[in-house]
Amino acid sequence: MASGFLEIQSDQDSNLPINLTSNNFTGQRDDLMELQMNLIRQDPKSYLSDVDARPEEKQSVLDERPESTKSTPWQRSSLKHMHDLYETVAEITVEPCSKDEPDVKAFFKLLRNHRLQSKLVYVLTVVSIVAISHFVLTVKWLLPYYYTITTPILIFLRLIMYWKMKYQFFMLDFCYFANTYWYLYIWLAPENPEFFVVGFAVANGPLVWALFVFRNSLVFHSLDKVTSLYIHLLPSLLSFVIRWYPEETSKYWVRPFKHHEIGFSFYWLVLLPFIFVVLHQVFYLILVDCILKPSDEYLTMYRYLTNKESSVIFRMCNMLGQRFRLQMYVAWGLTVALIMLLFNPVWYNFFIPHCVVLVFFIIIAIYNGATYYIDVFSLEGLGKSKQSKSELATANNVVSPTNDKKVYSAVVDYNKSADNLKPVTPV
Repeated sequence: MASGFLEIQSDQDSNLPINLTSNNFTGQRDDLMELQMNLIRQDPKSYLSDVDARPEEKQSVLDERPESTKSTPWQRSSLKHMHDLYETVAEITVEPCSKDEPDVKAFFKLLRNHRLQSKLVYVLTVVSIVAISHFVLTVKWLLPYYYTITTPILIFLRLIMYWKMKYQFFMLDFCYFANTYWYLYIWLAPENPEFFVVGFAVANGPLVWALFVFRNSLVFHSLDKVTSLYIHLLPSLLSFVIRWYPEETSKYWVRPFKHHEIGFSFYWLVLLPFIFVVLHQVFYLILVDCILKPSDEYLTMYRYLTNKESSVIFRMCNMLGQRFRLQMYVAWGLTVALIMLLFNPVWYNFFIPHCVVLVFFIIIAIYNGATYYIDVFSLEGLGKSKQSKSELATANNVVSPTNDKKVYSAVVDYNKSADNLKPVTPV
């Protein structure tokens, strides 16, 4: 017999891998118990079918066997416990299923593709964080090029994803219009200081504050969450390097970036950007609510934010009843945007406060990501792991992992009952 197991001679001279206390196995109980459970999951009937109780009429025949082949009382007690364990496993054994079945093969293929995508997104996210940090702090002229390349790619991938999920009306929200404005500005009018001031106010007002409102999070493996964080944060970082380091940022650009000292101009930093927000809101209402009128199967920002009646946003929008809920939603949205824009004179005229507010939002995104990984992803991963193991169990005719606790408890009870039994000498 292979080393690492204790041999028991059953009534059918079968060897059962069990975990009994002995000098050689003390301190290895947990590993052996896990091994036992794995063996039982792989083929419970093969390991445990020999422990069935013998009919009374065969007992006399068994007693007539030579002494060398008879089982001792402690062996029979051990086999009884193994029989009880088998009965527990048998109750929770799933029906056999072939790995070649189409639905099982499709499941494993989908699982492999999803895992590969998550790994690639994770790697690219980490690389992007290192690159962006280097661009903002050292090689500032590379940040506009990075924004130029990555923005169309991420928005295009999101459009495909959201179109399949019937979320495409999210692509008409203000954040995408703001990114479009920035894209056009850096390529068509970098030398126009008025365009920059409006872009600065938008990027450091409603756009970056939306990161806090919508709880954008740095989740390394999620393309959706990384894209959301990108479109809300990158324009503010780009505005930072252009505002405070215009010469370094313009070093290898098509035309130099320019800005002018406007002081605490309410018109340029608050009023004009607010008009830009209002124009987008009017355009959105006309296009979506008056012309397109999406059916209930499509999700819009209004439906998303007012979906839960217990939420604060729903109660605020429902203050005047259902009839004026949309109007209240628009009014509250414009009010919040105006409040966010009121801080822009501070960010535009003082370097340190601007640095502090950007670092604050980055920390918020990191904290939201940590919350997701600790409080949400761990539970989702456990659920997906159980589902994946359940499919694998069906494909291999093993014990369903949702009942692992039952198997483990049975193994624990068996080993406890075997603690006082005298082990035989390994062969």
